[in-house]
Amino acid sequence: MKFKLFLAAALTGVFVGQAQADDCATLLDRVDDLLATQSGDLNEEVLGQIVALRNKGAQDCNAGDDAAAGESLEQAISLFTQ
Repeated sequence: MKFKLFLAAALTGVFVGQAQADDCATLLDRVDDLLATQSGDLNEEVLGQIVALRNKGAQDCNAGDDAAAGESLEQAISLFTQ
């Protein structure tokens, strides 16, 4: 019985970790898609800010800091609407 509980907890942790990584990767893909389709509509200053935030988000995502990555990537996405 204890083994089944341990196994269930371990598998839950794996899936939760994967879901967070997917969220990070999804946000990164969204920024990349927006850059590909809308970068011509942005001034150089805003474009530079978006690229810097995208790169920081990618670095944080690769380092496993999903919270920091999400914050940077969400901020980059919000700059497309300003």
